[in-house]
Amino acid sequence: MNQKPFILIADDDQEDRYLLHTAFEEIGRSNDIYLVENGLQVFKYLETSMEESGMPSLIVLDLNMPILNGMETLSRLKAHNIYKTIPVIMFTTSVHEVEKEKCLEIGAADFIKKPARFQQTILTARYLHESASGTSQKAIKDC
Repeated sequence: MNQKPFILIADDDQEDRYLLHTAFEEIGRSNDIYLVENGLQVFKYLETSMEESGMPSLIVLDLNMPILNGMETLSRLKAHNIYKTIPVIMFTTSVHEVEKEKCLEIGAADFIKKPARFQQTILTARYLHESASGTSQKAIKDC
């Protein structure tokens, strides 16, 4: 893990990326995140960042993304010799038990629902940052 927590977030929804970035700004941690739009960009980022800045402390994946969705990305990450040790949290609007169970089975560290209110997004940002730094005490459930 990096000394400083760093989170790679993949979400195809521009508004959700904006809200997350704003929430991380609210908690003073906007420099600790990098946002991409899909799973393919996750791998492109990882390939280039390994040489430059090291691996992220945490990867957050939206479940429903084009090109390479969250579950496919998670499967590829957990099958990769280098990337499989990076914790991954699934972050989605729809929480279907079958999808949740499958993601946890593949190796996701957590599966959380996207918050409906901005104040809850701030709490989620704190939880994600604590998870990346290894100080998280509990999971946020169904914000």
